[in-house]
Amino acid sequence: MTSKISSYIKLIRSDIRHRGWLAALSCILFFLLMPVYTILYLSTYTDRTSDLILYFPGLLNGGTQSYLAAAIAVLAVLSALSGFSYIHSKEKTDFFHSLPVKRTVWFGTTYLSGLLIVLIPYVVCCILTIATGAVSKGMTVALIGRSTEAAIGGLLAFLVLYNASVLAVMLTGRTVTGLLASMAVIVYPFLMLMLISAMENAFYSTLYNESTPLPEKLARYLSPLGLFSALIDQSSSGMLGFAFPAAAILMSVLLIAAAVLIYRIYPSEASGTAIAFPVIAPVIKVLICIPSALFVSLVIQDLMMLEGNKWLPLLSLLAAVIICAVIDFIYTMDLRLLIKSWKSSLLSIIGVLAVLCFFQFDVIGYDTYIPDEEDIESISFCPDTFLNYFTYPESEHGTDPSSGYFAPEDMTAALYTLAQSGIDNLENGLTPKNVYDTEDIPQALLSSYPEAESDDSGGKSTDEPCFSALFRYKLSNGRIINRQYALRYSDTVDVLRELLESREYRERIFPIFEIDKDTVSTIALSDIYKTAEELKLDKEQKKALLDAYETDVLNASADTFIDSNPLGELEVSFLNPLLAEYGTVTDDGMITYDTTGFSYYGDGNSFVPQLYIYPEYTNTLALLEEYGYTLHTEINPEDVSSITLYPAGSTEEVSRCDELIPRLSDTAVVYYDELSSEMTISVTAQNDIKILLSYLDHYAGGILDDGSVYPDYMEIQFKNGNLNGYSLKIQL
Repeated sequence: MTSKISSYIKLIRSDIRHRGWLAALSCILFFLLMPVYTILYLSTYTDRTSDLILYFPGLLNGGTQSYLAAAIAVLAVLSALSGFSYIHSKEKTDFFHSLPVKRTVWFGTTYLSGLLIVLIPYVVCCILTIATGAVSKGMTVALIGRSTEAAIGGLLAFLVLYNASVLAVMLTGRTVTGLLASMAVIVYPFLMLMLISAMENAFYSTLYNESTPLPEKLARYLSPLGLFSALIDQSSSGMLGFAFPAAAILMSVLLIAAAVLIYRIYPSEASGTAIAFPVIAPVIKVLICIPSALFVSLVIQDLMMLEGNKWLPLLSLLAAVIICAVIDFIYTMDLRLLIKSWKSSLLSIIGVLAVLCFFQFDVIGYDTYIPDEEDIESISFCPDTFLNYFTYPESEHGTDPSSGYFAPEDMTAALYTLAQSGIDNLENGLTPKNVYDTEDIPQALLSSYPEAESDDSGGKSTDEPCFSALFRYKLSNGRIINRQYALRYSDTVDVLRELLESREYRERIFPIFEIDKDTVSTIALSDIYKTAEELKLDKEQKKALLDAYETDVLNASADTFIDSNPLGELEVSFLNPLLAEYGTVTDDGMITYDTTGFSYYGDGNSFVPQLYIYPEYTNTLALLEEYGYTLHTEINPEDVSSITLYPAGSTEEVSRCDELIPRLSDTAVVYYDELSSEMTISVTAQNDIKILLSYLDHYAGGILDDGSVYPDYMEIQFKNGNLNGYSLKIQL
């Protein structure tokens, strides 16, 4: 047994000596990119020492600087190619295999020597890097643990790419094709899975991804490239956990098992050929060509900023032909033989067309799918206008309320009907992708609008707003399905009015009910002047004001939120509950909040603006007046130094300004931009300022206002130095 072990060690030493250049390269790269770079990094590091734990671990695996991650990847591929390059030479293969050593022993010794050549310098440099950090900044136990975790992540990341490259070498007969095959094995699974998401985004109009799509999640576990990236990122941020190391080990075992099996049957005559097993060459060609052509065409379409998918078939077919030609040339290295494999090329082109047809014609009915009403527990409805109208405490719920906009159960039928109208609009050509482009709305749909009128071109036009809306279907089995539709205002307003009649629904969607009033630190008031003034109130007065606001929100009619214009708004700041629970109060009264990959340093407050005040909010207005605060409903011209008006549309479309301009004095400046065909009107005279202010008849839009109701824009420069912008619509 000892003699066998000794002979194995001799074989490993011999292989390492023959690859001394790779060992030297590994030492140089890791030494420069780890301890040397760390010395330079820490010498210029000026942030607080407590934040070092967030950045230092990335110095051990490339999480902080990408050059190290790239070096790990390159060395993994080079180690595999240089170690097993002998199988690409018939003379070397015959010589090695003629010796009284089993193939599996040759494989094992070459494999282990490749690991040692890179990993020994890597481990040594990791120790030097940690020692450098200890000398420069000091090392806590937590930082040493995080650094060790990062080093393990870098080691596993190397292992995944190394094993993938070893398998690729076993499939080829030349070093060059081995390099190309390594790139293919590493990237191909990632490309395939990411392509699924890309095609869905390109073709499915109702697609809405609330979080990372499933194919992209799988790409992090099932592809060497995705797993390499995830291991680097997660380990450097202290979130490595169990799943990614387990996936790395499992993938490595499978890759090496496959490589060993192929090596045992590797034919000597395969040396010098592009593919070790010619029978699989057409299959590999088709498998590579189809996703690559589609992915390349999507990238080109994005770079050229081409709208829609009308150019995608042509780009995909062109890319498929070129990729097939390149692969055939790699196989044969002879231009005259490119058409010899025309059958596999034709199959690749057919495959590309089949995938395009699958998505273009929505074979699975993704866009038109809607769950059966009896399977739905509740429906959430969120038009884009909600995102402009509501602002929620970001520390708890992001852009959504805690309820996720889900309506009460008795409202499900009304929302289900509204969702069906969205599908009808989709079938008529109105989609979330073109809903805000009035020129792109199909005439077939406009013709169905009762209020649509014929325009000069013979088609129809309408001023009815359309907007995109997100629907979440919560099924009785707990599953949530997301879809987005384009909706018409007339279809939506009645349903929303019915929803707003529900007290329960109001409590679910209005941000005031998300705020813990006991933790409120400040309340500010702003009106048409858009200058927030902090209210000088004690704790009881603040709570009384917010209670009155809650009462007004619950008592106001639905039409108040839909049709009325607010007089102003309250802006509330309060203690962030997450920071209060998990943060640490510093000596200066600030809060430090530190989790894996995220750091916060501030006063610990969340800020919620846009608590609009309407004329119908009698309780709120009465309390404000009692506390000595009155809202301005008009801007005093004496407070304004200048106004700049930007009418919407080109100069041809703003003929409604023809009656306005003659009313202005000679000091008014009317500028026509010939390049953009847009108009700008600037005034400084008091009389001109009064005229323009007369068009400013609102403070903000309603709950269904998408901006199209007030398309024009006005900038007001106040004498106190404030510059505020206002949306309005010039009506003469």
